[in-house]
Amino acid sequence: MNGILLVDKPQGMTSHDVVHRVRKNLNEPRVGHAGTLDPMASGLLVLVLGKATKFVKYLVEHDKVYDAEIVVGIGTDTDDTDGKVVSECPCASLDEASVDAVLARFVGSSLQAPPAYAAIKVDGRKLYEYARRGVPMPDVDARPITIFELRRIGPVRPDGTVTRIGITARVSKGTYVRALARDIGIALGYPAAVARLRRIRVDRFDVRDAVSLASVGTATPTLIDPLDALGLPRVRLSDELLFKARNGAFLPFSAFPAITVSAVLDGDGTTVAVYEPDADRGVMRLAVML
Repeated sequence: MNGILLVDKPQGMTSHDVVHRVRKNLNEPRVGHAGTLDPMASGLLVLVLGKATKFVKYLVEHDKVYDAEIVVGIGTDTDDTDGKVVSECPCASLDEASVDAVLARFVGSSLQAPPAYAAIKVDGRKLYEYARRGVPMPDVDARPITIFELRRIGPVRPDGTVTRIGITARVSKGTYVRALARDIGIALGYPAAVARLRRIRVDRFDVRDAVSLASVGTATPTLIDPLDALGLPRVRLSDELLFKARNGAFLPFSAFPAITVSAVLDGDGTTVAVYEPDADRGVMRLAVML
C-alpha cells in the first residue's frame, strides 16, 4: 500500500496509537503521520503508507485549520481542560466586540512560547517528559508562527464562573492552539485553556473526506497519490539523465521546466525519484528515491 490515508482521529488517543492501529489493521509496517494531534483533540490525521512515507517532509509544512472552544476563567498545566487547574479567576461574561478585537490582534506573524506539555525535544527529552516527572523545565525559546485567520464562531457563552468562546483558526506549522488559547486569555485579562479541539483541514485535505479509525481494515482503503496531493511537476528525462537519476547523481537545472521540487519519470511514466533545487551548487539534487 503506497499513498496518503485520511483518518478522523477520535479523542483520547495519541497519534502514535492511531498509527499502530492502522499498521495492525492493514498489515502495513510502513505507516507514519504528517503532523501530531494531541490526545484530547479529534479530527484530521494525515497518514502516509508504504513509499509515501518518504514524502512526510513535504506534507508537514502545510497550513492547518482548527475549530476550538476556549474556556476563559481557568488555567491548567497543559493549557487544556484535561490538565490540572493551576489558576482560577471568575469570568462570568465578556463583551463580544472586545473578544473580537483581541482575536484580531493575534492575526499575523509572531513568536509563541510552546506549552509545557509539548513534544518538542530539549537535550534529547520531550518537554512533556520533564513536566510529567516534575523536574524543572528547560528554557525553550519562543517559536515563529503565523496565524492567517482567527475568528469567533457563535456567541460568547457565560457558563457559571467561566465563559466559553468558539473559534476557528488557520495557522502555520508549529502553532499550538493550546498556547494560543492561553495567550488569548492573557490578552483578555484571565487564565484560559482549550476545552475542545478539532482539526478540520490540512492544506487541501478536509476531515469530511477522512475515514473513521474503526473502519480502517474493514475494506480496501482509498489512498491519495502524494504527487497529486503535492502538485509536483512531472518530468521525463533522457535515457542518459534517467540513468544518472536512478543513481542519485546531481542533474542540471536545464533538464527541468521549473526550478522547483519535481518528480522524475521513466519512459513508462513511473515515478523513480523526486529532485529538489540545490541553490548553493546550482543543480537539482536527489530528495527521494522511489
